[in-house]
Amino acid sequence: MTMERHAEIADRLEAYVLDQLPALERREVEEHLQACAACAKDVHELRAVLAGVAASVPPVAPPAALRERVLAAVSAEPQEPLRRERRVGIVQQPRRPLSGMMPLAAAAVLLLAIGVVALRLDQTRRDLAGEVGRVQTLNVELQEQLKRFSGQTDLALSILTAGDMREIPLGGRESAAGTAARAYWSPARGLLVVADRLPAPPPGRIYQVWIIEGGQPVSAGLLGDEPGNRGMLIVTPPRPGTGGDVTVAVTDEPPGGLPAPSGTIHLAGSI
Repeated sequence: MTMERHAEIADRLEAYVLDQLPALERREVEEHLQACAACAKDVHELRAVLAGVAASVPPVAPPAALRERVLAAVSAEPQEPLRRERRVGIVQQPRRPLSGMMPLAAAAVLLLAIGVVALRLDQTRRDLAGEVGRVQTLNVELQEQLKRFSGQTDLALSILTAGDMREIPLGGRESAAGTAARAYWSPARGLLVVADRLPAPPPGRIYQVWIIEGGQPVSAGLLGDEPGNRGMLIVTPPRPGTGGDVTVAVTDEPPGGLPAPSGTIHLAGSI
């Protein structure tokens, strides 16, 4: 390769690193780099400079007018034309040292760094927005749970302290023979059922609680699972009580329950 061609390729290295060359000129530079160790070393050092500048930029928002000032400065800066003509008998420098980088390259590096900062800030903003959304959703769920638990606690206390409250021991049957359970029934306030050492219902079944008066069963609801093989149900009266004999029973039913009992009785007690 002639010295003139070598110098022409060397003039394009900064633009090549900044990805500013047309496809044809870029291929010419890449072919030259495969054969010229000196130019390949310059390209490596230029890329290291760009990477160092981008990584060293602190994560802060740049002034809004900075980009406009940089572009105005670049447009006003005279550019050095390519040296395509050489006078015979004069040996010219094949490439410029790194200390002589064009102002265009410096401005492009600065714009690149600003773009990196903007991308980081935008990603951080999106991450924070997503986290705030998750926290807000969790807060709503916790408030709903607290409201529900508070209401259940108030209802349980009103049942236990009601003047017409009656305590009904519930005996276990079959797999629930070892279960300790009691019902607290107030025709005016509602029903509280608590069970300990409650076995899991048969596969594909749930526990449903019934209040039976005058031989007519009425669903009181589903016996909710609690930690430690416990069950609990707190409900207002499913229908006005008569104050007479009453039976509380727990059967296994399909998921969602049924309007009338159909499964096996696991717990029952009467007064």
